[in-house]
Amino acid sequence: IYRFCICRFRIGNQTIVAMLSVGAPNSALNRQALRGFRLVSVPSPRRRALVVNAYAAEKSVFITGGNTGIGFETAKALASKGFNVTIACRDTAKAEAALGRIREAVPSARLDSLPLDLSDLNSVRDCTQRVLDSGVQYDVWINNAGVMYCPKMRTAQGFEYQLGVNHLGHFALTCGVLLALLAANKPVRIINVASAAHTFGKIDFQDLMRDKSYDPWEAYGQSKLANIMFTYELARRLGADEGANNNSNRVTVNCLHPGIVKTELGRYMLDEGSRRWYTPLIMSVMQLFMLEPHQGAATSIHLASSPEVEGVSGKYWVDCRRAASSNASYDREVAGRLWRVSEELTGVQGPPGPEGARGAGGGRVAAAAAATGSASSS
Repeated sequence: IYRFCICRFRIGNQTIVAMLSVGAPNSALNRQALRGFRLVSVPSPRRRALVVNAYAAEKSVFITGGNTGIGFETAKALASKGFNVTIACRDTAKAEAALGRIREAVPSARLDSLPLDLSDLNSVRDCTQRVLDSGVQYDVWINNAGVMYCPKMRTAQGFEYQLGVNHLGHFALTCGVLLALLAANKPVRIINVASAAHTFGKIDFQDLMRDKSYDPWEAYGQSKLANIMFTYELARRLGADEGANNNSNRVTVNCLHPGIVKTELGRYMLDEGSRRWYTPLIMSVMQLFMLEPHQGAATSIHLASSPEVEGVSGKYWVDCRRAASSNASYDREVAGRLWRVSEELTGVQGPPGPEGARGAGGGRVAAAAAATGSASSS
């Protein structure tokens, strides 16, 4: 006999109502109850087996935020598969501690770390130069680091913090090393860790830095939507999106939703200063379905190591399978405009794209100027 409760909570401008089984929190009934709400992902307990194969032999992977949570589990798993692993994070002591834990689990692991603060473009530039100077030809590049539900904060350059860390920092880093990745003339996989939270996101060019009004969920959703639009736009510019068959550079780009995972990502939700009245309810419901970090890393590991993904680009993945992202994420005009604004804000140029990939144009300078003005006004 199952007992049921009705859960109703609001995130941003969305109200979610679901009937959940108290007796079996991960039951098929609960998965069905939440299936219609794309904000919450409840993966099947039977995850696809990860293929251990020769693909990883002498391969190198770079992972941002590889010292904790999903990034750490991804680094550890890929090290066990034979990858040379480099992790990048702000705190060098924490990075070394993470590498020590990986060595305990994988004594043969080949590991390295680099300092990187995605909230400061100067640090991003330094990390980019270190990567280029190292001469390492990375086969897999995973943009994993991120922040969520921050109180109103600014990066070193004055950008809204979640957009600055989750999107602009990774945009600058990836585009900064891209020529080196392309010059290697070998298959390279770029993987962006996004989130189903992009479904309630909107790229608001009129208030990109959230100066007029700030809601942490809306800002997070915008940053995650930017991750996905960056993925699709980069794939188009590399000629690697579906139907383009002309990716002579052999660089593929994919993004993913890892699931709702027990990591430090949600630490700001518990801070007294940023907690909303509905936060305890949201957290209590989410706890029923949260994955362990090693489970949340499964799709990242799959995209990094599975031969099934070879040549696949410009896709969104959930639970190791291709999935559809929100309708808004496929808007090429918005993606092209976001790309140009990102170039202006970071000072880093990415690969040029065909006119069709650049969107309707007009307003490049105006959009960038507006965004820059918002960023510098803090």
